[in-house]
Amino acid sequence: VKTIGEKRKWTKPCRAKEGLPAMYVALAALVTTDDLDDMMPKAIADWRNEVGKDRGAKTKANDAYTTREISEAFAEFRARQVKPTDVAAFLKQFKKTPRSFNLYRSMLLELMRFAEEKGYREPGTNPVSSIKTMKTPPRTRYITDSELRRIKVAAHYGKDGKRTRSAASLCAMVDMAYLTGQAIGDLLALEWSQLGRDGILFARGKVEKTTGAQVLIGWTPKLRALVERIKAFKKRNIKFVFTTQEGQPYTYSGASTAWKRAVKRSGVRGVTFHDLRAKALTDVDGKRGIKQAQVMGAHSTQAQTAEYIRHKKAKKAAATR
Repeated sequence: VKTIGEKRKWTKPCRAKEGLPAMYVALAALVTTDDLDDMMPKAIADWRNEVGKDRGAKTKANDAYTTREISEAFAEFRARQVKPTDVAAFLKQFKKTPRSFNLYRSMLLELMRFAEEKGYREPGTNPVSSIKTMKTPPRTRYITDSELRRIKVAAHYGKDGKRTRSAASLCAMVDMAYLTGQAIGDLLALEWSQLGRDGILFARGKVEKTTGAQVLIGWTPKLRALVERIKAFKKRNIKFVFTTQEGQPYTYSGASTAWKRAVKRSGVRGVTFHDLRAKALTDVDGKRGIKQAQVMGAHSTQAQTAEYIRHKKAKKAAATR
């Protein structure tokens, strides 16, 4: 029996007819579980169940990978035993990849915060706080129209040279990402009910709990044609715009894998799906100015938009004479 607050919680180890040996085994298991409550793998699993489950699809996919790596690296540690030197030793492997370094540092910082919240560590003892983030160079990759065509062509054929079943849906998602300038998480969550008379209403999942920013992407001939194309191969009574061949909502990992395979087969190097958003905002900036790019990106400030369009594409200027 355990006292939890003002209540007492009883646990039945086994049935009486199973005898003393079964009771002793069950008691040993209960005691071991209590002793291991603050072991890092257990603490990380608790974080996934209590905190991680409410994060976005893309974030959850990244979380699954990073937390697995951290859990394996700190398998022998209790949460209270982790020191700044241990964190530094783990992060050392990412010194040549600043973005990965910062990604794992951020996750460790959150896990240690959670450990404090659960009482596994003393408040104010987060061992990651003293580890500085690394400076990351701005991403400059701009996908050209030619490269985008090559990726979409490659999406239609598998390793065996035969046409793939998923090409139509993937290419439609790629075109939607470019025409609307929205992130993959918001595309995967797009429902048919969001398509209205004046355009497509996107509520950005990334800022849903902060600014709640929304953007209505007005209809253009190309955007309407894309939607008609999707309707031609979609199954009936499907809630989401982008689905698998079986009519199930696309997962982030599924969409990401399909994109990476297409990119690999195309021979185009150094691009991510998120670069499509950068391409869209860059092209809008070039044609209609940064204010319109800011509106499309649903950014609070132009500085946020500039992070996407700056250094992406060289601006053309005439010679001095």
